[in-house]
Amino acid sequence: MAQFYCLSVILSLLCGLILIYGKEGGIEAGDFGEEDGADGSSIPGLEKIQAGIAGESLFENEMFRLVCGALCLVTGLVIFLIPYRGVAIFGDMIPAVICMFAGAAVLLGWLEDRNDEFVPPEILDTILTNNSLYIGIAALFAGVVHFVLPGVPLL
Repeated sequence: MAQFYCLSVILSLLCGLILIYGKEGGIEAGDFGEEDGADGSSIPGLEKIQAGIAGESLFENEMFRLVCGALCLVTGLVIFLIPYRGVAIFGDMIPAVICMFAGAAVLLGWLEDRNDEFVPPEILDTILTNNSLYIGIAALFAGVVHFVLPGVPLL
């Protein structure tokens, strides 16, 4: 199941970046300064570069968020049920749970952005929406550690 192991690492990193640099926080396009030219004028095309760096073109794209969130949730579930190596329950438990939480948080954020009338249950709102930054940081950390230390139990 090396394919799912690789997917869990990549999707944990992507969903972590989406949760950190998504609409609720992170870098904005105006954070880079407006006048960067030598004569005080703006550099041509700078706005597009700033928007790309700020993540507006990728991390705020609805389809990208939907696909990453759904794949992360499913991959986390598969990794939880069928570990790559080790004991069946403890093999990849922590990264799988973090992957599932990250995928669910991205999907919930996508659903809230997509449908104005959608009100999530209070427990989901408390766990996933209010803590999305911490879930994103945990997903990034789990993705990096899972990539660097692939054979360690519970990682």
